[in-house]
Amino acid sequence: MKTLSIFVCENFAPEFTEVVRREHYDDVFVTPYACMCESKKNKASCAQLIQDCIASTDDGLIFCSKQCDILGLVPEESSFRIIKTNYCVNHLASEDFIEYILHQGGYIIGRGWLNNWERHLENAGFDRDTARCFYQDFCKELVFFDANIDTDVESKLQELSRFLDLPYVSIPIELETLTLLLRSAVYEWRLHKSKDENTESHAEMQARCAEYSAILDLIGRIATYTSKRATIDKIKEIFVSLFGSQEFTYWDGEAKDHDMPDEIKTLFSDSESLYLNKQENGFLIKVQQNDTIYGVIDVSNFLFPQYLEKYLNFAIEISKVCGLVLSNIKQYENIRKSEKDLHYLSFHDALTGLYNRAYINELIQTQADERQHTVFIFDIDKLKYTNDTFGHLEGDKLIQSVASVLKHCFREKDTVARIGGDEFMAIQAESHLERALSISERIQSAIASHNQNEPKDHLKMSVSYGFAVSQTKDDTIAVLMQQADQRMYANKMDKQANS
Repeated sequence: MKTLSIFVCENFAPEFTEVVRREHYDDVFVTPYACMCESKKNKASCAQLIQDCIASTDDGLIFCSKQCDILGLVPEESSFRIIKTNYCVNHLASEDFIEYILHQGGYIIGRGWLNNWERHLENAGFDRDTARCFYQDFCKELVFFDANIDTDVESKLQELSRFLDLPYVSIPIELETLTLLLRSAVYEWRLHKSKDENTESHAEMQARCAEYSAILDLIGRIATYTSKRATIDKIKEIFVSLFGSQEFTYWDGEAKDHDMPDEIKTLFSDSESLYLNKQENGFLIKVQQNDTIYGVIDVSNFLFPQYLEKYLNFAIEISKVCGLVLSNIKQYENIRKSEKDLHYLSFHDALTGLYNRAYINELIQTQADERQHTVFIFDIDKLKYTNDTFGHLEGDKLIQSVASVLKHCFREKDTVARIGGDEFMAIQAESHLERALSISERIQSAIASHNQNEPKDHLKMSVSYGFAVSQTKDDTIAVLMQQADQRMYANKMDKQANS
């Protein structure tokens, strides 16, 4: 029996092997070739694998990126088929998602590479120090697409993370895209092989190849979307154009629609059924990924109802792709939200919600404009006394009260920050002495009002402060901070002398 050898980089061979196993392809074998990204010495072994396949008269299929060196090892006269993509990992995630991860400083690692990461680093000539220097120079975190093939992923990721001193993130994925890609490739290969066999079988294979080609084209059309609405609009367009459906409704699983028909509610609640036939000319079909139901597609009134069963079978495959895309969008949204949360936390004080020292440092380093500024420095008097006598919880209340007063005394466009345990600062992008004096009076009035309504003496505010107004373009924020800090310290000394 003639077989098909699928050549794929060892870094991603586990995912290909798993799909071949699930699909029960008895005539298909995955042949991993050594990664040539880390060492050109692997070219010889890769070339020998290709020659052995040619000598055995088996057919060969190569999955690789457009930049992979294996492309130069395939003889021009060979019958090898090559499927090239922009990235080695395109079979696991959409290209836009991959580019987003790379743009954010992520380094994508495959299961095969993770299984033997120590050997790969050694082959690349790295020890611990040089590996850390190399990887930390061009990436911020390790990104692993977890297809849930093995159970020891977490421990290996932790070992690698400690070795490279880099954080990692594991993104759960399904193998739907790769499964469809291999189905299309295998059926096309079998179709070519069966030309002289049973005509009916040959026609069936042709139909399946056409279906899977259409599904893969669908993946290409909607996999780049990062918006749920755009994806659903495209799904509708596909059902109308491919099936001639004149009625289409998408019922969102996250929406609480009281007008949702009972049959839709039934399908949402039924964990076993994937679809329901409607009494009229149509059907309902779930859009889901794993155990998450994203919605239900309601299509009916087909132009050619005699092909309804064929439409349904095709729609089931399409719904899997739609579920995969909506799952990717959800992950994309979660990552964006995590980034926003992380950005907020890195530049904001957890206790007060004001900007923190890191934000001020960033502001100073990136200051490129020639606008003049006014800088205030504040210091809470007797915070140590409150902490030591009444506890840090009471001290935190005092800090939060001061933060609230300052936030309300300055405008929204001004920068107010907590830069130390008892220190605050504020920056205004202007230099007006009269306005600075007016704000000082406003703060004093707000403190007095607070103290009048505060029954506990240890929570009554006393704040020393100083401000500096730029006189020339050379008065940077850093210079003004020094001047304001000196005046704040002088103000505190005057208070102590008069107390």
